[in-house]
Amino acid sequence: MDELRIRAAEPDEAGALTELTRRSKAYWGYPQAMMDGWADMLSVSAAAIRDGRFVVAERGGVVAGYYQLTGRPPNGDLADLFLEPEAIGTGLGRVLWEHAVASARRAGFQTLTLESDPHAEAFYLHMGAEYVGDREVAPGRALPVLRVTFPTA
Repeated sequence: MDELRIRAAEPDEAGALTELTRRSKAYWGYPQAMMDGWADMLSVSAAAIRDGRFVVAERGGVVAGYYQLTGRPPNGDLADLFLEPEAIGTGLGRVLWEHAVASARRAGFQTLTLESDPHAEAFYLHMGAEYVGDREVAPGRALPVLRVTFPTA
């Protein structure tokens, strides 16, 4: 097994991260019409990488997953956490989650909120996030909103 490397994303990886995002979302069996409708939401731009906190995990020089933190302390958002389909269930999600939480705490965040794909909600709850409600993202489609709060010293 190749060694896992976690590093900041590079702007020239935007296209590859967009494709990874779409493969990851498609893993859950969403109809192509829905995937097409979400194309903009499932896109990563070079500008977003330059301006944000994108972190990738790579194995053998190949990106296997990434996350994005947004917001300003004290309240942050886990805007994205996507894995290559073959990495789902391997523990890489946990590694990226733990890295994201540690990064958020170092950056001064007291909370980290995310809108979860319904298929990933159980993972985030298992990681310690708490359900705080739903947000309607389209007629008839709501996403669970989850939050983790960091203890203060």
